Amino acid sequence: MRSLRRLLNAGRRAVAAFAARQDGGPAAEFALVAPIFILVIFATVQCVIIYFCNASLETVTEEAARQVLTNQSTSLTAAQFQTAVCNNLPTFFTCSGVKVGLQPASSNCSINTGAPTFNADGTLAASLPYQQPSPGQIGVLQVMYQWPVIGLPLGFNFANLGNGTYLMMSTQVFRVELAQ
Repeated sequence: MRSLRRLLNAGRRAVAAFAARQDGGPAAEFALVAPIFILVIFATVQCVIIYFCNASLETVTEEAARQVLTNQSTSLTAAQFQTAVCNNLPTFFTCSGVKVGLQPASSNCSINTGAPTFNADGTLAASLPYQQPSPGQIGVLQVMYQWPVIGLPLGFNFANLGNGTYLMMSTQVFRVELAQ
C-alpha cells in the first residue's frame, strides 16, 4: 500500500511539475503559426513557377509568330506547326499539353483574342482553327498550355479549369510580310 501511495504521489508531482513548466510556449506558438507560414511559402513558390512558365510560353509564341510573320511556315500542316512550336518549348513542358491555333483576321476590328470554350473536364469544346494567313493579312496565333497546379487548403487554388489545371495562354497578333 505504501508503494502504491508513493507511486501516486510521484505521479501527482510529475503532473504538477509538467503543468508549471513555461519553456514550451515558443514551441506551441510555432505549432500554431507554422502551418500558415508553410502554406504561404508554398503558394508563393507555386505562383512564381506559374509566372515563370507563362513567360517561357510567351517567348515560344513570339518565336512561332516570327516564323509565320516571315513566311517560313506556309507549307506546314497544323500538326507540323504544333511540333515546330513544341521543339522550342523548355523541358518542363510536355508537347501533349500544347494547343496551337492560327487564323487570319480580315481587319483590326475582327481580331478575336479571347480564350476558347472548355468543357467541365478541362478539354476544349471545339478544336482550335488552323489556317495560315496570306502575305499582307493579319495573323492571330494562340498557344495554350494546361499547367498542373496543386490545390491548397484555405482557398489557395490557382486552377482556372475544371480539371484542376491553370490555363496559360499567349496570343500574338501580327501582319504577315509581303513576299518579295
